[in-house]
Parts: sequence; C-alpha cells; structure tokens
Amino acid sequence: MTSASDHLANERTFLAWIRTGIALIGFGFVIAKFAIFLDLIKGIKSVSISSSVTYGEVLIFMGAITIAYGLYSYVEVEKDLQEGTYRSRRLQNGIFAGSIIIVALVMSFLLL
Repeated sequence: MTSASDHLANERTFLAWIRTGIALIGFGFVIAKFAIFLDLIKGIKSVSISSSVTYGEVLIFMGAITIAYGLYSYVEVEKDLQEGTYRSRRLQNGIFAGSIIIVALVMSFLLL
C-alpha cells in the first residue's frame, strides 16, 4: 500500500529533474548568446565563437533530454506505485548517466 508521501516524494524527484534540465538549458543559452555577443563586439566570425554556440546548443539539448527522462521516470514510478510494485530502474538510470558522461567527455576533448 502506498501513501501520499510516496507520491509526493516521486513528484519532488520529478521537479528536481525539471530544475536540472532548466539549469542546463539556461547555461546553454548563456554560452551560446555570450559567444554571439563576443562575435558582434569583435566584428569578425571566429571558429571558436561558432564552436561555443555549438556547445551551448548541446547543453540546451541535454537539458531537454534531462526533462524528458525525468518525465519518463516520474510516469513509470507513478505507475508502479499505483500497482503496488516498485521496480528498480538501474539499467535505465545507468544508460542515461552513461550517455551524459559520454557527451560531456566528447565535448571536453573537443575543447582541447
């Protein structure tokens, strides 16, 4: 039997996913817009500026994926709570974390 606190905990976790996604999206916009701002100040198109815009776009995409995964996780856990059976999401969480790590590593190596 599930209690209201179980559902509220699931909702708080979902909101944490949302906050994380929004932070990534916001940071991505800051990187992209700052690069465009520097481009306007300098008056010349630079390769590093366009790559900064690309990094910002990747962060925006990662933020959207984070929110989508948070929604998926919320819906699945809510379904489990309704059915009275909770299953661990180790594989899905591992795949998500691994994907984010791979993207972060690729981006960091491209900065070198």
